[in-house]
Amino acid sequence: MAKESFRAAVDRLPPRPGVYLMKDPRGRVLYVGKANRLDQRGRNYLQPADALHPRTRKLLQHAEDLDFIVTGSEAEALVLEATLVREHRPYFNVRLKDDKSFPWIRISVGEEVPRLSLTRRVASDGSRYFGPYTDAGALRATLRALRRVFPLRTCADFAAYRRADRPCLNYHVRRCVGPCYSRAAVAPGEYRALVDGLTLFLSGKQEAVRERLAGEMQRAAAQREYERAARLRDQLARLERVAPAQRMAEPGERDADAVGVAWQGQDACAAVLQVRGGRVLGRQTRFLRGAGGSPPADLVSQFAAQHYLRAPAPPAEVWLPEALADAAVLEAALARDGRRVRFKVARRGRARRLVELAQENATLALEAHLASRAGRRGRYQRAVYDLQRALGLAEPPFRVVCFDISNLSGMDAVASVVVAENGRPRRSGYRRMRMRAVGPDDFAMMREAVGRYGAHVAGGEIPRPDLVVVDGGIGQVGAAREALAAAQLGELALVGLAKREETVVFPDGRLLSLPRRGGALRSLQRLRDEAHRFAISYNRKLRGKRTVGSVLDGVPGVGPARRRALLAAFGSVAAVRAAAPEELARRSGVPRPIAERIAAVLREGEAEGGHGGNAA
Repeated sequence: MAKESFRAAVDRLPPRPGVYLMKDPRGRVLYVGKANRLDQRGRNYLQPADALHPRTRKLLQHAEDLDFIVTGSEAEALVLEATLVREHRPYFNVRLKDDKSFPWIRISVGEEVPRLSLTRRVASDGSRYFGPYTDAGALRATLRALRRVFPLRTCADFAAYRRADRPCLNYHVRRCVGPCYSRAAVAPGEYRALVDGLTLFLSGKQEAVRERLAGEMQRAAAQREYERAARLRDQLARLERVAPAQRMAEPGERDADAVGVAWQGQDACAAVLQVRGGRVLGRQTRFLRGAGGSPPADLVSQFAAQHYLRAPAPPAEVWLPEALADAAVLEAALARDGRRVRFKVARRGRARRLVELAQENATLALEAHLASRAGRRGRYQRAVYDLQRALGLAEPPFRVVCFDISNLSGMDAVASVVVAENGRPRRSGYRRMRMRAVGPDDFAMMREAVGRYGAHVAGGEIPRPDLVVVDGGIGQVGAAREALAAAQLGELALVGLAKREETVVFPDGRLLSLPRRGGALRSLQRLRDEAHRFAISYNRKLRGKRTVGSVLDGVPGVGPARRRALLAAFGSVAAVRAAAPEELARRSGVPRPIAERIAAVLREGEAEGGHGGNAA
């Protein structure tokens, strides 16, 4: 029943929470819906006609296209859905529209003694509003916890309490400092500090409050006030539960655009989230041609110049992921037309979060465009795009290989190669090798490992990686670069990850410190740690074989096969020595006479060498 163009649009929906807009052939919005997973919700519309509601069948008769905006959570999608329904008033939403207003936190900062309250209506009265919040119960529980940290007044009849010079119950239960009570002696500066602290917390500075509550909980436990410590523990849990102010709406904010850019090879896409009156009202996407080889800053600059010089009504601010080299020139050009626009790099707070969301929307739009052009439906994981942006790669690194070296004073030196495809381990591509280089020379061993692997890649035996990662600093990176050049693979992207500072090292000596909690650094760390684990396990296995072999070499009747059987059954010489002859025979499968001979030889070795355990 659904048109082919609509089916193709459904195939491009990502597996992310967000809002979808169904449009007619003229681009008018027919219906706005939300989903925790857009791709699953879209497939629901492709069911046979007799399985659909009559209203849905009628909607699909008119729907020609499907657009989407991804959000950070389903709660944010709910807020954005309500905003878009009020903005577009789509025909098929009329009977289903829910004008429920979400609760906001209000701090009347314009009053002499500001009041903390909850409201479902935002007014231009000089107060600070935070929200909206979708879980009113969790919000009230958290406010109760916050009032123990920031005990502001909540009473509506403050003047009456001040005239009577009598505090309310909240003062006695320590949920208000009592600015109405003369004996409380609350200085105006002290009260204003509490207001500023709560404002900072609600603006996203929650870590300071968490640390304060955690410290109080520890002190209460140390003083054996276990009930109070338990209450503080519960307050901390409520702080984790409460949703911070939604990214999709914040009243009183100036009109702005949040811009994100994504690129793959010669193709690039810019997405613009339009913030009007503090609310995200829509998304625009623009595709850029001839983007191959351009750094991200140039793509942002080219898009901003071409888009905003033609925009009929640009906003007061444009939030960008990269600084514009010619921002002043572009602002002056727009000012000549009577428009005043400021281009700002979003570094923190809500602006930064919306720019990151715009970048994700640009990534998904570009991927949907390329998938449609190529007739495929596969998608890259978000971690792959994080790596591409962080390292400035021309293409998303779908296949990443990582090298690590493991040895003990040069003995039993091994190398490991682990592979990740689309952000997930590809264990069938793991490799391990014993090093031929002599001595504990990490650089020479890294050169050998990368060179041997690169020879197989150059010969077509192993797929070409999009990114090569080595465990180490500039020395290991330089050795890997030489090996790749010798294998005629010098064009492969190569970086190192230094353990101590977790710094990314490039072949030209540049250092890059990635955000500790960012997806790019975590992807590299997971890959590096997996390579280290794989190398260590192989090194231990070789050392175990060598130790068992050196002790049993002189035992008549024990050759390589029986040594392997003993190692597999017991794992170490100490375990073999501790076993009785009958256990040796039963677990390893060696004949009883040879088991008795092994036990005798090990006992003699222990008597001569003391308690050397694993000594050869």
